Amino acid sequence: MKHDKGSSRPTGKSGSREEPYFVYGNTCMTYEKSGKQDIFKSNGEIIKRIEVSLSSSTVGITSSSSGYTMSDFQKDIRTQVSNFLKPSFDQIVLLIGAGGSIVPRKAVYSTRKTDDPCAKYGLPMTKILECIDRKLSNKHSGGVYTLDQMKDKSFQDSSKVPGNDLEALLSQFEKAEEFVSPSPDLIYKKTLEKIKSIIKEKTRYNFEEKYMNHLALINFFNRRVAEGNKLSIVTTNYDTVLEEAAAYGNYTVFDGFTFGDNPTFDAKMFDWNLVKDVPNLETKELIYDRHVINLLKIHGSLTWNKEKNGGIRKVSKKTNKSPLLIFPSTNKYEQSYRAPYSDLFYKFRELLNRPRTLLVTVGFSFGDTHIFEMVNDAIRHNDGLSMLFTDYSINWSNSQNLAALKKRSEEGYRIAFLRATLNDDLPKYLEVAEND
Repeated sequence: MKHDKGSSRPTGKSGSREEPYFVYGNTCMTYEKSGKQDIFKSNGEIIKRIEVSLSSSTVGITSSSSGYTMSDFQKDIRTQVSNFLKPSFDQIVLLIGAGGSIVPRKAVYSTRKTDDPCAKYGLPMTKILECIDRKLSNKHSGGVYTLDQMKDKSFQDSSKVPGNDLEALLSQFEKAEEFVSPSPDLIYKKTLEKIKSIIKEKTRYNFEEKYMNHLALINFFNRRVAEGNKLSIVTTNYDTVLEEAAAYGNYTVFDGFTFGDNPTFDAKMFDWNLVKDVPNLETKELIYDRHVINLLKIHGSLTWNKEKNGGIRKVSKKTNKSPLLIFPSTNKYEQSYRAPYSDLFYKFRELLNRPRTLLVTVGFSFGDTHIFEMVNDAIRHNDGLSMLFTDYSINWSNSQNLAALKKRSEEGYRIAFLRATLNDDLPKYLEVAEND
C-alpha cells in the first residue's frame, strides 16, 4: 500500500532543538523548546488553538499559539497514529530492539524527573560500555586489562579507536586476539570473556508490569491481527522480558522450541497454532486461540544453551552459564547465517513478505545493516506492507539506514515515524486507536 508522494519537510534550522515527533506523507509535526517557550509546528507552521466565543449578538473566533500545550500536541499525534492504523491488517510484526527494554528513571523514582535509563533495567550500548569501563578498571576485577589497555593492544593507530561504539570496539578486540603479543595472551582472552560476561549480566533483568508496557503492547496489537494469524514479535534482545510479559498475560508463546520439560529448537514449531473444534456443529469449523504469539529472538537468548551434539535447548537463565548469543560485533552478520539464527531470519523474511502486513519497530534504530536490508527489500517489493517506526528520537542525519527509510517514505511507501518509547509515552499515542 502506498500513499501519494509528499514533500520532505524541514525539521528546524541547524543547531536548533526542533525535533520531529510524527512524520507521515504530507504531515510533519515538530516540537522545539526555545527558552521558556514551547513551539509546536505542523508542516513548518506554528500550531494555534482556535477558540470560539459566543455572545447574544456575535460569534467571536480567535487563534493563539499560547493556548496550545504539549497535551494538545500529543492528542493531535494520537489522532494521526490512529488514522495510520485504521486499515485492517491480516498480520502484525513487532520488531523490538534494545530501546524497548529501557525504563526511564522518572518512571521508577518520583524524585528523578529524567528520561535517563534506570540502571536496573535495559541500557543502551553506550551505557553498557561505561559499565564495562568501570568494571575493568576496578582493582578487584581479577587480573584483566583495563579498557584503555585493550584499545592499546588492539589498535595500531590510536586515531582509529572509536569513541562510544561498543560494537566497533568488540569487533576489533575479537579480530586482534590472535595477533596480540605474547601469543596467546591469556590476560587478553580473559578480558574479552569478562566483557562478554558484563554484557550478559546487564541483560538479566526481569519483567515488571509496574514500569514496563510490554504486555500492554502485546495486548493492543494482538487484538488487531486477523483470526487465523498470530501476532509475531521479532527481537534482537537477549533478555526474557517479552516471554515473562506474555506469560503474565496467559499467552502461549511459539518461540521455535518444542513444548515439554526439555524443550529443543525446531523451527517448524512456528507453523503450528492452537485450535479447537466448534461443538454441536456438523461442519468442521475451528476456533483459533487468540492468546497465541510468535517470538523470534534473532540474536539469541539468555535461556538458550548449545549442547555438545550441536542441538539447542532452552534452560533457566538463572542456571545457564553459557547462553547462546550473537554479541554486538561485526561477526553477528556471519553468525546470522548459521543455525538456529538462519531459521529465524528466514521466518522473519517470510513474515515481512506476506500481504496486508503491518511492521511496528520499537526501540530499534536500524544500526544492524543486515536487518535493515531485509526490511528495506520487503518495503520495496511488498506493496501490502506498512511500517510504523517508533524510537526515542527521529534523527535521519545520524543514521544512513534511517535516512534510507525516510527516502522510501518520500517515494510514496507507507512508512510513518513516531518519536516515542515503549516504557514512557508510546502507550499514550496508541490510546485513541485502542478506543476507536
